[in-house]
Formats: sequence, C-alpha cells, structure tokens
Amino acid sequence: MRKAVQALIDRKIIGRALIVGVLFEVLLMLAGHFRPLLHVHYALFGCMMIAGTAGLLYARDLAGGYVKGALGGLVIGAACGLAAVGMANALGDHPERFLPYGVMISALVGAIGGLFGQYAAWIRQFIASLRSGNFE
Repeated sequence: MRKAVQALIDRKIIGRALIVGVLFEVLLMLAGHFRPLLHVHYALFGCMMIAGTAGLLYARDLAGGYVKGALGGLVIGAACGLAAVGMANALGDHPERFLPYGVMISALVGAIGGLFGQYAAWIRQFIASLRSGNFE
C-alpha cells in the first residue's frame, strides 16, 4: 500500500506546494481579519484561488498524468482549505460549521487546479517538442 501511495504522490513537490498554499491562505485570513472589507469581498474567492493555484503548481511540476495531478491537487486543496478555515475560526471570524464546507470546496478547486496543471504540463511538453523538431 505504501508503494502505491509513493507512486501517486511526489513528496518533494507536494511539500513545496503545501508550504506555498498554506502560507498564502494564512496570510489572506490574517489580512482579512485586520481589514474587514478585504474579508467580506475577497476571502472566499481568494481562498479558492490559492487552493486551485497550489494544485496547478503541483501538477505542472509533476507532469505525471491527469489522475496524479488531480489527486495531488485534491490533497493540497484540502490542506489549504483546512488552514484557511482553521485560521479564520481561530481568529473568531467564522463559526466551526464552515469547516467541512470550506475544506470540501477548496479540495474540489484544488483537484480542478491539478487537472489544469497537468494540461499546462502537456502544453509545455508539446511546445518543447516543436522547438526541438520532434513532431510526435
């Protein structure tokens, strides 16, 4: 079982994407806590955008297929959502009932970001093959 998980997820790349995603989620929630106008207008969209972008970065660096990209994006999105909703809850901005919804939405957006990241990796590979003259 452990080898199957290692074959699906690259620890080095997912670690970098998690650090970036969670750090930006925490910064967004802190900024929204101290600037309520930012929290009201941009918190939900920003949370989803960060989770999706972190999933995209993981899948683009991995370039291992759509399933691997979506799975890694799902994990990263869930971690980003957990960090954002947990931080907002710790600051007193949201009640605990938003925890499952925020994590599910961020996980879904992270998986979609992983799909787009794999597509971006495919496009990058295609352009590189055009430049090198290998038309496959």
